[in-house]
Amino acid sequence: MSQPETILRRQAALPDGPAAAAILLQPLLAEAAGEDAQAVSLTLDYGVAPETGAPVALEAWVDRATRTLVFAHGRLLTSAGEVAASGSAVFRRVTPQT
Repeated sequence: MSQPETILRRQAALPDGPAAAAILLQPLLAEAAGEDAQAVSLTLDYGVAPETGAPVALEAWVDRATRTLVFAHGRLLTSAGEVAASGSAVFRRVTPQT
């Protein structure tokens, strides 16, 4: 598997609640997909459970893009580098690429 061209990275504190990973990952996945992309689906898989308020690192990148769809992947990492959550999203391009 080849490395993605661009990996977006952010630092954050884990918010409270069951949707904490989605709250952090979805906007970064959307940013990776591009301004003209609308979310179609989001799938999350959970790993270790960090404490609320713990510092986490976020990463997102585009796995594959077609003329009308973007497939993005991201992950939320603890300060120790453990995967707290990983997510995959599909976005539809509002303006198809030519």
